This record gives sequence, structure tokens and C-alpha cells, in this order.
Amino acid sequence: MSALRIDEEFVKAVDKALDRCDNFLLADSPFDCRPFVVDGAVLGFVRKDCADILAKYESAFVVKPSTDAFPLGCVTVNPELTTPDQRTECVREVFEKIRDSGEFPPLKAWRNELYMVSPTFSAKPSFGVERSGAGLLGIKQYGAHMNGYVWAETENGREMRMWIARRALTKPTFPGQLDQIVAGGIGNSLGVRETIIKESEEEAGIPAEVCEKAKAVGCVSYVFESPARGVIPEIEYTFDLELPTSFSPVVIDGEVSEFYCWPVQEVCRHIVLGEFKPNCAIIILDFLIRHGFITADNFPNYETVVARLHRDISPAFVYQTILSMNRAKTH
Repeated sequence: MSALRIDEEFVKAVDKALDRCDNFLLADSPFDCRPFVVDGAVLGFVRKDCADILAKYESAFVVKPSTDAFPLGCVTVNPELTTPDQRTECVREVFEKIRDSGEFPPLKAWRNELYMVSPTFSAKPSFGVERSGAGLLGIKQYGAHMNGYVWAETENGREMRMWIARRALTKPTFPGQLDQIVAGGIGNSLGVRETIIKESEEEAGIPAEVCEKAKAVGCVSYVFESPARGVIPEIEYTFDLELPTSFSPVVIDGEVSEFYCWPVQEVCRHIVLGEFKPNCAIIILDFLIRHGFITADNFPNYETVVARLHRDISPAFVYQTILSMNRAKTH
């Protein structure tokens, strides 16, 4: 395996990629953000502009002032909605109204796909929300990304190459940017591996019997904030799939415009150029660390990079961090 050439430009690009993706706690929003509380538990984080929208729809949401339990105030579901089905249906109706009003533009790209509202992936959901509006509530979101790679024989020995996708220009988010060979959000109560198999067939024409060989290798976590899309705490479950050199992915559903098979050094060059979708860039960093291309011996601030790739984004922990930031600011 050839060594990765790491220079100052790449090190700066890594810091920039992390800051682009894991940016919420670096911004001012935590000082003006309310927890989203369901049945007494913090499940999300609502920015002030989003809370102002939700306050107009009392059939589904209640915006509460500061209390001893929640000194920053909070946003809750209407207490008359007591079952997951009731909450899901009422929130769907409200999100449709918000979509039609144009108050939260991401809802215009309605996905008709439910994201579950829960503190952890395996917990029983409190209700489901339309995917394109999840950032309004700042709930934890989940995705599955697969790194596809091959070992090519060259005159200098074996060389690892990665399959990279370019997102279609018609994508509602990050059009034209670079991505993993396969990736997708986990919605509609699908499992993690079930999602990656589904996306592999739909996006890249990878047969299920091939995708079954993908290795689950962990997850990457961060809290992303978008000026347009709200607060997005996200866990991306990651897979590695070694593919034969004879295999080439094919565009199937139009979400990808083309695929490239690049040496790892070339992949890093495109990270430096800022061409990757933010979370895809840091998932590649995780891949490079796990495969020994980036190590404590060749990369400054190695421990910080590893820690930021695996941030604790449990709602309770993030909320306590926000409270601490607010207390520090007032003293």
C-alpha cells in the first residue's frame, strides 16, 4: 500500500471539512436555541426562527417560556396529541401548511418519507416527521454510507482506489457535489443494512448479493447547522465494500450523474478542493484513519480529528453543552 502524501494544505482541508459539517456548537445559534421536548425528554433543538414558525401552529406545537426544568424555554408537541399516530398525522398536516406558505423552504422538496423522532435509533419512536422538515425540530437523523473500493495492480504494487459518485444537479441538497458510491437517509422505519442494500441497488446497480458482503464498520456523528435547513444532529452508519476490479457501478435512479474510480491520493485532492458534500468528506476521513492512511505519526491533531468524527450527539448531552455555553456567556 502506497503512503498517503500529507501536506499543510490537506491538514487545513481536514479542519475545514470538519468545521463545515460539525458546525453547530461553533456558531451563535446555541445561545438562541430551545430544546424540543416530548414526554419530558429532550429530542431535538429548535432555532429561534424555526420556533417562531412553529408557534403559529398550536394544533401541533406549543412554545413555552423559561422554567426551572428548561431555563431556555422549550418547544413541545400539543399535549392533546397522546399517541404516535396522532402526533404523526397532526405534524404532517402542519408541515403541509408550512410548505404551502413557503415559511420553511426545504419543505418545498417534500420527500414523502418519514424520519422517526426518538433519542436513539433503537428506541421506540414518539412519532414520525416528513424528512424535508426534520431540521425544523432539530431531531436526530440517521443515514447509511458505503465506501466502495478496489485494489488495483500497478507497476509500483497494489494501489487502493475508491469509487466516488457525483450527485445529480437535480438533487435538492448539495447538487453536483461528490459523495460515497452509495449513501442515503434512513427513513420509513427501515433498518441500517436494509437501507444500504436498497440504496445500492437503486443508485449504483450493485446487486443485493454483492452488497451483502459489505462490512459494517461503525458510525460518524456530528451536529450540522444549515441556515436554510435548521439544526441537524446526525449519525451516519458506515460500511466498507471491497469490489472486484471488473465491477463498475451504473447510474440507475438519476440521483447520481456519474461515478469515478480514483486513487486515494486523488480523492484527497478533491477534499482539498472542497468538492465533497460535507458529511461525505468526513466519512472518507474516517475511512482513511481506519485503513491506516492517516495515523498519529503522520497527522497533527490526530486525536482531535478522531474525537470530532465521533461526537456525542445524544440529545441530553448536547442540551447540557448548550446550557453550559449559555451559563458561561452570562458570567
